Amino acid sequence: METYINQLIETIEEAIDKAPGKTGFEEDEDEHLFAQEFLQGRPEKISKIVGIEKYNFPLANQLSSEQISKLLEATEKLLKAYNWEFMFPENVKPSTKYQFIIDLWDSKHVYCQQGVVQIETCQFDENHCPFPGQCQVCHSFKCNDDDSHHCCKGQVDFSNLTPDIDHTEDAELRGEIERFKALMQQPQNDNFIVGIHNYCDGRCNRCEFTQQCSSYALNKELDFDFTDDDGSSQKQLAVIFQATTEIIQEELSKKGINAQQAMEALADEDKIQTPKHSLELLAESYAEKVTRWLESNQMELESRLVSEPTPAIQESFESITWFQLFIPAKVSRAVSSASSKQPSECEVYDARGSAKVALLAIDECMQAWELILKSIPKKEDSVLNLLRHLSKIKDELEGLIPEARSFIRPGFDE
Repeated sequence: METYINQLIETIEEAIDKAPGKTGFEEDEDEHLFAQEFLQGRPEKISKIVGIEKYNFPLANQLSSEQISKLLEATEKLLKAYNWEFMFPENVKPSTKYQFIIDLWDSKHVYCQQGVVQIETCQFDENHCPFPGQCQVCHSFKCNDDDSHHCCKGQVDFSNLTPDIDHTEDAELRGEIERFKALMQQPQNDNFIVGIHNYCDGRCNRCEFTQQCSSYALNKELDFDFTDDDGSSQKQLAVIFQATTEIIQEELSKKGINAQQAMEALADEDKIQTPKHSLELLAESYAEKVTRWLESNQMELESRLVSEPTPAIQESFESITWFQLFIPAKVSRAVSSASSKQPSECEVYDARGSAKVALLAIDECMQAWELILKSIPKKEDSVLNLLRHLSKIKDELEGLIPEARSFIRPGFDE
């Protein structure tokens, strides 16, 4: 077998040498040429393009670990020479990768000379995972009450996300903090709709109520620009965090509450790792699936946006990416408010409002995925699984908070 393996590797190397090189073009031209190649190209068998038949490759169970590693390395090098890449999740074993590639050696894919074609390996159906016990992506999709889920409360250290800027010796920063506090504490404009920003989708550029929104007015007054690369965004975040912290401390002091003791009490509560609600995990898993789907289909998406820049497709992708993290955030807020043992009137109100905006976001995303399904029918399996996932979130959220749909959002539904 060792002699045969060496001969097969020599054959693979000869096929690599025969691979046509990429023609040199300008970057923008490359992008358009690849889009044309990818969308207009005719799918052909991998075996036909590279000139090596499937039967030449021995099965993984006939090889030693060392032989599998050698053949996998050579095979992936061959695929790369012809601009193909199998998109495997992390931690998949070499033997599994090798056998998976060989099983699909006669599958048909478009060959593009101008760029890499990514070959999807997962259909996002955790009940039929092609890499059982090896794929961490599939493991994270298990949305039950298992408190080992990596998104469970208490397992993420958010302290590292807080900007670490010394504001005590920076007079300019100190001034911005005081200005922010003053703006936050100033009397509300009579024209503002109270609470409108709590139940919106955050897309101010599409909103008809910006002139009646205190949150929009505050951000406009501060003129925050988070696109700079000079560290200004970090300073702006530092201003927000510090000003908010000081206002809370000042309000607690007025009520005779020691802020430091209150923070220590909260820290003690955070040490208790309370498993998240299964609905929260379900929503977070959707966000993970979207990330994986976008990574696996990057070339497909970019090609269509370059070659077929229709507003409907563009808007669909914008909706999906915009609400990817929005849905888990609002679901979590709704569940948190609704799960209280003795929910206050305020918590009930907030649970219904948060659930409604989550449901509206889900509705828009489902419409977006349906449009993508019509535009890219070959992605039917993975898109349908994402739609089923969203449908399950919607059904469970409506079951948990049945009054959500009838909630009257301030401004929007009045």
